[in-house]
Formats: sequence, C-alpha cells, structure tokens
Amino acid sequence: MSKFIIYNNDDSIGDYEAVNFIRAVISEGKVSQTSRGKQYCFATRFKSGVVVTCNKLREDTFTFRVEREA
Repeated sequence: MSKFIIYNNDDSIGDYEAVNFIRAVISEGKVSQTSRGKQYCFATRFKSGVVVTCNKLREDTFTFRVEREA
C-alpha cells in the first residue's frame, strides 16, 4: 500500500479541491520514470492554473504539492 504526503501550498485551494487534483494525477497512473522506478507524473498543469508536482521518496511513498502557477 502506498503512502501519500500532501502539501497544499495555496490558501485559495481548499483541501477537498487539492485532493481532487491529486486524484486526477493518480488516476493517470505511474507515467514518469526515474532511477527509483516508475512514479506518478512529475508535474501536471490543469487548465485552472493549478499545478500538482510529485516526488517519489521511497518505493511506496510519494509527496504531492498543489499550488497555482505564478
């Protein structure tokens, strides 16, 4: 089972909305490749200007950051 760490770096994005953006990224599957193996997309930009970035920390731990583009 994977573990997710979520940072919502924008006060204008509610927690529920942030989780929905992350859900959209996860639903696309592990599409990026690193030396640590496959992971969810490094960076996803949505039409609303929200960007979700993902880093793989360990085999089953991922960090997601949600924020609006500057």
